[in-house]
Amino acid sequence: MLHAAGPAIAESNAARPWVGQSIPRVEDAALLTGKGRFIDDLGVRPGTLYAAILRSPHPHAEILSIDGEAARRADGVIAVLTGDDIKVLTTSLVVGVKAKVECWPIAVGRVRYVGESVAVVVASDRYKAEDAVDLIDVQYRALPANIDPLQALSPGSPVIHDGFDGNVASDRTFRYGNPERAFAEAAHRISIDIRYPRNSCTPIETYGVIADYDASEDAFDILANFQGPFSIHAVISRALKVPGNRVRLRTPPDSGGSFGVKQGVFPYIVLLAAASRTTAGFWRSTGIRSKTAGRICARRSRPRFTACTAI
Repeated sequence: MLHAAGPAIAESNAARPWVGQSIPRVEDAALLTGKGRFIDDLGVRPGTLYAAILRSPHPHAEILSIDGEAARRADGVIAVLTGDDIKVLTTSLVVGVKAKVECWPIAVGRVRYVGESVAVVVASDRYKAEDAVDLIDVQYRALPANIDPLQALSPGSPVIHDGFDGNVASDRTFRYGNPERAFAEAAHRISIDIRYPRNSCTPIETYGVIADYDASEDAFDILANFQGPFSIHAVISRALKVPGNRVRLRTPPDSGGSFGVKQGVFPYIVLLAAASRTTAGFWRSTGIRSKTAGRICARRSRPRFTACTAI
C-alpha cells in the first residue's frame, strides 16, 4: 500500500498549480554549511598572476601623463598597462546609441568619473600588485564637472563624451493613439517631478574575473561572476578582436548577490583578458585574477530626473 500511495501523491501534486506553493530550495544545504562555490572559492592554476587597478580621483580631468616606471621596477611586477596599451589590444566596446562614440574599458586621455580605471598592474600576487599601484604617478588637469542632469543639458555645460554635440546621448519619442485629445478631455491631470540621487547596489560579493589567454590558439577562457555570459559573448569577442569561437565565458556555480550591478563587470572582463594576452610566456599560466572591491566606483547609477504627467 505504501508503494501505491507514492504515485498517487505525486499525481496530486502535479495537478496543483505552481503559483501559491512553497517550492523547496535545493541550494540551501551547501550555502548554510560553508560549501558554496563563489568565484573566490575556486582554485586557479599555479603561476596565475594577479591584477590591481589604479582609479581616478577626479570626476572629470585630462590625463597629462602616466609614469609607471617605478611600479614596473617593483618586486614581482610583470606589467603596467595604461589606456594606450589596452587601446592597441582591443576595439571600442559596443555602445547603444547611433553616434561615433568610443567606449574603452579603461580611461584613454581623459577620466569621466571618480573611480574610473586609469592603469592596471599585473604582479605575481595580489599584495605586490596593490603596492605597485601606489607607485604610479599620474598627472591630471582638472576639467569642469557637472553632476546635476538638468544642468548638464544646458548650453555651455562641459561635454563628457566626444562624438556628441552636447550631453544628450539618446532622444527618442514614442507615441500611441491621440495623447493631446486624451489629456484635453481628462477630468484631472497629475504631474510630478522626481529627482533620484546617485546610488549603487552593494551585494556582499565584489566583481571577480579570472582570464586565461592561450597564445597557441589565440583564444580566451574567462571566468567572471556576470550572470548573463551568453548575452555579452558577441560584445566581448568583438572587443578582444577574436572570433566568437575563440572566447569561452563561464560563471561560478554560486553568486554572492547582484541586484543588477554585476552587469557592470563586462568592461573588466575585456580589460583583464587583454592584460592576460600581454603576459603570455611569463609564467606557467597566462591567467590573471582580479577582484574589484570598489563596487561603488566601478558600477553606479547616475543622478536621474524624471518628469511625469498622467490622467
